[in-house]
Amino acid sequence: MKKINKEKQKELMIGVLKYFDQICRDNGIKYSLIGGSLIGAVRHKGIIPWDDDIDVILSKDNYDKIIKLLKENNDSRYQLLDNSASKDYFFPFPKLVDTKTYLVEPLSLKQISQYGIYVDIFCYINVSDDTKKAIKTLNKIKFINGLISRKKLSFDQGIKKAIINITRNIISSIIGSRNLIKIANSIYNKQNMDTKYVISNWPIYENKKEIQLSKNIEDYIDMPFENMTAMIFKNYDSILTTTFGDYMKLPPEDKRVCHGLEAYWREKDEK
Repeated sequence: MKKINKEKQKELMIGVLKYFDQICRDNGIKYSLIGGSLIGAVRHKGIIPWDDDIDVILSKDNYDKIIKLLKENNDSRYQLLDNSASKDYFFPFPKLVDTKTYLVEPLSLKQISQYGIYVDIFCYINVSDDTKKAIKTLNKIKFINGLISRKKLSFDQGIKKAIINITRNIISSIIGSRNLIKIANSIYNKQNMDTKYVISNWPIYENKKEIQLSKNIEDYIDMPFENMTAMIFKNYDSILTTTFGDYMKLPPEDKRVCHGLEAYWREKDEK
């Protein structure tokens, strides 16, 4: 397989986002860039220069709609990848992938056969107005997600982290990724749809940075993003400040890290 250079990889990521964006607009579905992608939209008007993926997030009702549409679509190039479509898929959230490409993620315990350049699709779920109960739900989701997403063992982050990964991998292999995903989905579906707070179904930051006000995800605006226009939350400043603090300030150079994704063409004659 021929390796894809970083500039082309970026172009192909935008191609996946354009496809996703068009389906959302055609069907009246609202979404927002999130995380580093949202920072990129606001601070760089595109992908953060050292980033190598794109993340979007939707309210739970819009998420359910777009996942259904993407599963039903017959596009030969862009396809939804989740645990129901691939036996070796182990993430608790779906990805929209470019099927002409093959992606290698160095930190994953195993490689996904249908993996390609992608856009991650997350959803916000409502949690209790009681902060203690909201944090309890948040911790449950973090725990289950940690079991689902089995990682390669690495002592670069210390022995404690390696031991945690070993323990998670053993538990995950016993229970099985599909059963763990069913448990995660049952947690999402139990939540009240009309509460003060929401959390992402992929919380990776400390708890106080993960709980967002539900009113902040009600309105959307368009924002230039590379050579297209993407949707973002109108109240992006509140969301980003909660999670990242001063998000307009560039991080130190040693903190400008990416996922280390390596992309290849699946067909030899691709250019």
